[in-house]
Amino acid sequence: MDAFPLDVHSGGQGSQSMARLLRKGSGWRLGWDPTGQHFVALVGGETWALELTREEWQTFVQGVQQLQQDMAAMASQLMAEENVTLERSLPLLTLIATGNSTAWSLYIQLHQGRRGEGFWSAQIVPELCQALAHWQEQQQS
Repeated sequence: MDAFPLDVHSGGQGSQSMARLLRKGSGWRLGWDPTGQHFVALVGGETWALELTREEWQTFVQGVQQLQQDMAAMASQLMAEENVTLERSLPLLTLIATGNSTAWSLYIQLHQGRRGEGFWSAQIVPELCQALAHWQEQQQS
């Protein structure tokens, strides 16, 4: 029961149009509906989903990209068996990455208006990040 009645594309692939769509992968979902009254995006896992405003979506994407960079930068400072937790606490949401530079989980918590939280395991995050990067490329073209 998806909140977005959209065209579904699996594995991060889909049409080049940034109209209504829902992308799904193993353990993640990303949705976009620019015609939405208040909520234009959806992020989710297998059993949960959060609808986001445009500003929350932009904050989410930028926050995940920053966490990716930060986790990669930590690689030279951590021993192989060490893990780290990095938190980006922003006015609209909090993102927490836990793991090491090659495998980390991601937690999201919304702060404004309605509340909500979600979690992607370390096995899911690389594909989610790849889908977000592909999404950004499409929006910029």
